[in-house]
Order: sequence, then C-alpha cells, then structure tokens
Amino acid sequence: MKSSLPLFSTILASTVHDMKNSLGMMLEALEAILEETPKAKSRKEYGVVQYESSRVNSTLMQLLATYKIENEQMPFNPSYHNLYDFIEEQILMHSPLLNAKGFTYSIDVDETVDAIFDESLLSMVVSNIIGNAVRYAHSEIAIIADTSKNVNISICDNGPGYPGPMLEMAGDYLQGVNQSTGSTGLGLFFAQQVAELHQHDNMKGSVKLSNGGLLGGGVFQIILP
Repeated sequence: MKSSLPLFSTILASTVHDMKNSLGMMLEALEAILEETPKAKSRKEYGVVQYESSRVNSTLMQLLATYKIENEQMPFNPSYHNLYDFIEEQILMHSPLLNAKGFTYSIDVDETVDAIFDESLLSMVVSNIIGNAVRYAHSEIAIIADTSKNVNISICDNGPGYPGPMLEMAGDYLQGVNQSTGSTGLGLFFAQQVAELHQHDNMKGSVKLSNGGLLGGGVFQIILP
C-alpha cells in the first residue's frame, strides 16, 4: 500500500502557507489599530498581542521552510550583507514587545563588517531566538557578533538559562519534539538546518547553546563558516 505521508506533507505545507497569509493580513490590520491607539497602556497590551501574532506567523514560516528544505525546494541565496544593519533590523521587529515589557538591549557588532549569509533564512532564525529570549529573560538581552574567524552571532539574556536536557541535545535538536509538553523543538531544529546550509571550505555552520555569558542567562550561538 502506497504511503500517504507525501500527500499529507503536501497538504500540510499548503495549509501552513494559507494560514501564514491570513496571519499576515491580521498583523497589518493590528498595526493600523496601533497607530490610532493613543493610550500608552493600551498600546502596550496591543504590543504583546502583535508580538504573539508575529510569533505564530514566524512558526508557520519556519514550518513551511523546513518542509521545503527537506524536499530540496528551498531557495538558498547567500550574499553580502552589513551585519550590524541586519541585527538592528531583527531587534526593531521586536520593539513592540521590548517596549511593552520594559526591556533594554545592546548590540555589539562592528558596523563596518559585511558577511555572507542567506538574509531571509537567517532572519527567521535570529528573530525567533530574540523573541524567545525576551519571553524568558528578566529585563535585558544582548547581541554580539564575532567575525575574527567566522560569523559567530551570540544572543544573550539575563533569564534562568537553558534547561539541562536542552543543553544535552547538542546538535540533535529534533529530540526537542515532545507531544506531552507541547514542545515542537522546531525553532532549534530549524536553526540547525539553516546553519548547516551555510558551507565553506568543507565546513558547515552550527548551533550552540550554553548558560552564563555576558548577562548570566541563556546564550544562543549560530556559527557560519
């Protein structure tokens, strides 16, 4: 009997694409409401709603991109980008939630450095990690980029850090799938896939998690050769 999995995957990908488009329209409408909302408190509440809607949209985009990567349908277009401008753009995307929660942030990236990466894919990864950092941290995040040997982007926070079981996954983040807890493990698994698409001189990109770092909490690193 022929497996129905490929058909299901195709239907799922099509459904995700449709849901992503609907959420995009909702976010546009919400931005219009925000612009006409004078009260600061209401704007903060809307900011949280806007972020959570964006988070769902981001998850759907990652799910669709994962499907395309697995089926070798995902375009991979690395090119030169200013690293500071790229990081700053990811931070600005989260400004509604940062403002709503009273968070501070810092960017330690050489403004003169250009790096080669796929902007669309890396944006999904970095944006997702920043969002998670803001959700779990206490009040502060920091983004650092070291380009002395490769492109090493670190996202640090002052939260409780990554739990032990997550640190032990080390490179096999599909283990994060847990139906009983509702954890899909998609964010880290997708980050790992995107990192490995970036290759140079027989080296692949990688993802690393740790605790401590600049702010004493969780540290996410994506390293591109």
